[in-house]
Amino acid sequence: MTTLARSLQRHTYLYQPVLCQMQIAVILFGSLFWIEARLQGDALQASVFGEFALRFPAEMWAGVMMGASALCWIGLRHPVKRWMVAVGAGLQTVQYLALGWSAIATGGEMVIGLHCTTLFAPIYVVMFWEAIRNDTP
Repeated sequence: MTTLARSLQRHTYLYQPVLCQMQIAVILFGSLFWIEARLQGDALQASVFGEFALRFPAEMWAGVMMGASALCWIGLRHPVKRWMVAVGAGLQTVQYLALGWSAIATGGEMVIGLHCTTLFAPIYVVMFWEAIRNDTP
């Protein structure tokens, strides 16, 4: 395909390279969180993440984070696999909203809750929405 043809081709939100880069960063942070949880055992603290987050092991939160980001990252590779992006982004949305709610409503740090609900969750909501829309090439 020529350069002109590529420049005229319609691309959607899911074709942005920054989304793949973000998934790699989230996988890396999830890995570090997993390592800390396995080695130290106190990766989750009620004073930071709230009481609700402590109902589940830290390894579960890290595993969902890494698995959902891996689904998103693989799904975003050309050609985009929309079902993988939708499943991964949906899991991430639920996880970040749950962590945000836990931090805000059950005794954690407000800044953690706001970070989860106003930074990460909206990104994954848009990714989910773009993956389930059916008007792209």
